[in-house]
Amino acid sequence: MTTAPRVLELIAAEKSRSDGTRRFDLQVPEFCLERGEKLALVGRSGSGKSTLIEILAAALRPDRVSAFRVQHPDETQPRDLAQAWAADDEGFLSSSRARCFGYVQQIGGLLRFLTTEENIALSLRLSAKPDKGEVKALAEALGIARYLKVHPDRLSVGERQRVAIGRALVHRPALVLADEPTGALDIGTAEMVMQLFVETAERWGTSLILATHDRLLADRFGFRLIEAKVRLLEERQWTDFSTDRS
Repeated sequence: MTTAPRVLELIAAEKSRSDGTRRFDLQVPEFCLERGEKLALVGRSGSGKSTLIEILAAALRPDRVSAFRVQHPDETQPRDLAQAWAADDEGFLSSSRARCFGYVQQIGGLLRFLTTEENIALSLRLSAKPDKGEVKALAEALGIARYLKVHPDRLSVGERQRVAIGRALVHRPALVLADEPTGALDIGTAEMVMQLFVETAERWGTSLILATHDRLLADRFGFRLIEAKVRLLEERQWTDFSTDRS
């Protein structure tokens, strides 16, 4: 049995955080994503899903990490982000974020002074790629082509999320990370946005990592669920995430 190429590999990562009264420790023995795979991080609020998403997006440096590699389908060698962290190579980290990752926040994170078209195209600009029709094609696939010249304040919450999805996918990243992308939506809109998100990602060949509290929705759309294993001791919490299938 052959396995698909790995898009992402994070090994032996740890991160500690504190809110002043309680300490939180995230431990990731092994977190691997194969090309085309869809993973959903599930667990209660405060279990560390967003912290792990930040680490996987190379936006938050762990306290310790053995290996962190991301492989873009168009590149012959994986990018060693653990080495870049160790060397404080922010230029390499920044270019890797722009090239390899797409990100969908819970409420979109759109720039208010940019139109829908400009917001989607922003990822192309940051990764130094020309627009060869991808912006219009994605807008049509997501049902927002008629809003290309419209600013975010004139869109509904669901429409803004679709713009955010377009921005995350347009530069053909290795994977898209989404932090509770339907958390602010009503049930019907959440279903519609999730369906468009998954269908468009599959059509564009992008792998997905989703942080969500809605395990039923994630399961329904074919995500493999990765459960947060939480242990509590007085004012300290340990959370373990791992994709190890054994």
